[in-house]
Amino acid sequence: MNCINVNLSTKTFNKLKVLVYEISGIYFSEQKKYLLETRLSKRLSALNLLNFEDYYNYLKYSSEKELEIKELLNSVTTNETSFFRDMPQLKIFVDILKQIISTNSFGAYKKIRIWSAGCSTGEELYTVAILIKENIFSSNIEFEIVGTDISEKVLSSAKNGIYNGYALRNASEAVLRKYFNKIDDDTYSIKDEIKNITVFRNINLMDVKEIKLLNLFDVVLCRNVIIYFDAESKKKAVVNIYTGLKTGGYLFLGHSESLHSVSTLFKLVGIGKTPLYRKE
Repeated sequence: MNCINVNLSTKTFNKLKVLVYEISGIYFSEQKKYLLETRLSKRLSALNLLNFEDYYNYLKYSSEKELEIKELLNSVTTNETSFFRDMPQLKIFVDILKQIISTNSFGAYKKIRIWSAGCSTGEELYTVAILIKENIFSSNIEFEIVGTDISEKVLSSAKNGIYNGYALRNASEAVLRKYFNKIDDDTYSIKDEIKNITVFRNINLMDVKEIKLLNLFDVVLCRNVIIYFDAESKKKAVVNIYTGLKTGGYLFLGHSESLHSVSTLFKLVGIGKTPLYRKE
């Protein structure tokens, strides 16, 4: 598909960035005007529109606007991820799971629920599932691992579970043999035993009603997600995540992220390069 070579005016950029922000919480600064222009050019071509002002009007007033808003979100979200990303943090995640198991009297049966918020194409979610298979051996514990994202496009890719060698660059040969089917020299598909303990949902972190329908989680991973939000959106997202966590539950952020000046709802229990927060 060829992109239309049309410039995005400052006036229309401001209208589009407000619309994107209101829907998703994602904030495009003036410095990212060209990025938004580049990402949305394909949508002009797909809809046979002549300029970005027409595209904005389409999003606001077309009878097909709900469908196009989904395409808009697919276009503006950033989906950089990989398997076994930031292993020092993931090792602490495994330790937290073991701690939850050892400090609770589960009786005959217990379910531990984990939420990958902003799961993108599924690498983090499947990594979590593999780590559980490799490290947690309690027979009376069931794990439910839920991945959510605002983009239906990346969720579709996650459900397919097919990845190239670059996405799997941090995976060992043993893990590849055990949990993936090799399609060709550079393509692998996740095995059903991992897929079967994962669930994907199209959820907007700005929508607390949708999050409440997920019910409560023991652990939330929201790594490298809120860095794309402005201050107000970060606060709203964190409040919504807090709503989705059980009392005593844990929140993992990306190694460069912090709730400092964002929220005082959580207690900081991890330091250094592993931001870890607990709901008191």
